[in-house]
Amino acid sequence: MRVVWTAEALSDLEEILVYYYLEAGPRTSAAVESRIVSQIEKLHIFPEQARPSDRIPGTRELVINKLPYIAFFLLHSDELVILNVVHTARKFPA
Repeated sequence: MRVVWTAEALSDLEEILVYYYLEAGPRTSAAVESRIVSQIEKLHIFPEQARPSDRIPGTRELVINKLPYIAFFLLHSDELVILNVVHTARKFPA
């Protein structure tokens, strides 16, 4: 199963990384990127580890460990589509 990022999810990730880069520097931004991407990329092994979403019917949500972000995704037979990566304080969908 392959992991596919939507343009919106990539945009979300870019906004997160720019924020950390400006607020805490390049090392922190790189560490945040590594944590988010690695946890999402591991979903292909066992996608059911992420809970079904009450916010967006038909999707699942992965809480990113040690960061205040949730990744929303669709699970298809041959691919996992990352829809968004949002801060837990954000009212979603907005």
